[in-house]
Amino acid sequence: MMGRDDRPSISVGMPVYNGEPYVESALRSVLDQTFDDFELIVCDNASTDRTSEIVRDLASSDRRIRYSCNERNLGAAGNYNHAFALARAPYFRWMNADDLIEPELHALCLQALKSNPEAVLAYGHTRIIDADGAVTADYNDNLHLDDPRPSVRFRQFFERVGLANVIFGLMRRDALARTSLMGNGRMPAADIRMMAELTLLGRFIALEPTLFYRRMHAEASSWDRTDSTRQATFWGNTSSDFVIPHWRLYAGYLYRALQYRLAPLERARVISHVFHLMYWGRGKLATDLVGLVRPRQGTSS
Repeated sequence: MMGRDDRPSISVGMPVYNGEPYVESALRSVLDQTFDDFELIVCDNASTDRTSEIVRDLASSDRRIRYSCNERNLGAAGNYNHAFALARAPYFRWMNADDLIEPELHALCLQALKSNPEAVLAYGHTRIIDADGAVTADYNDNLHLDDPRPSVRFRQFFERVGLANVIFGLMRRDALARTSLMGNGRMPAADIRMMAELTLLGRFIALEPTLFYRRMHAEASSWDRTDSTRQATFWGNTSSDFVIPHWRLYAGYLYRALQYRLAPLERARVISHVFHLMYWGRGKLATDLVGLVRPRQGTSS
C-alpha cells in the first residue's frame, strides 16, 4: 500500500452497473488525460454483464486503475459514496461510465483550484451526446458561482441549476467530505442537494473550454426524474417509494446552515432562503404528507 506521500493528486471515482456498452470508452477517456497523476477507482455495483472483464483487462496494463466489485447492488447513492470513500487524493471527481471527457480536464481544473484557494469546484463547458456519441447540443451549466457570500451562491444555485453536470468537474476532497454526498438512497436528486451544500463551503469556477460530454440515452437509469419508482430503484436499489423526501431535503439544508461555520448574517440569509424554497415547494411538501396517510388508509381497509 502506498504511503501518504505517494498519494496521487487526483482521485476519479467511476461507479458502474452493467456498463458494458460504454465503460471502455469512458475509461480510456480518463486514461488519456494530459495530467496523469491520478487514480481511477472503478466501483462495480454487482454488474451481471461483461463490465468486470472489460475493466480488469484494462487494469492489467495500467496501474492507475483500481477495481472494486460490490457483493451486492448498493444503489447508485451507496456506490457513488463508496467510490468517494476509497479515494486517497486531495482532489476528487466522479466519472459516469457512459460519459466522455477532454484530455485537458484534469490539468485545467486542477490549475483553476490551485489558483483559487477559496474555490471548491472547477468545471468546463458541457456538450450533450447521444447513444452513438454524436453531439446533440451545447449545454450551459451557468453555475459560475464566484460571489464571496455563501448566501448569494446558495440562492444563485437554485435559480440556475438544471442538469447536475458540475459534479463531474473537479472538487476539493476535504470540502466534499463535509456534505451529505449522495445520501442514503432515500431521496431523489441527491446530487442537487450535495451541490447546494457545497456552495456554502466555497466558490464554483466555470472554465471556458468544453471539457465534459454528457451521454443522454433512454437506457440510463437516471433518465426520467419524474418516475419516482425508477428513481427509488436507481438511488437505493429498492422498489419502495421515497418517504417525505422534500421535508427531509429542506431539513437537511437547515441543518447544514446551522452546522457550517457561517457569519451570523449569512446564516440567517441562508435559512431565510430555505424557507423561501419551502414556500414555493409547498405543493410537493403537501404531497409528501398525503403519501404518508394513503398507505395507512389502504392497510386499514
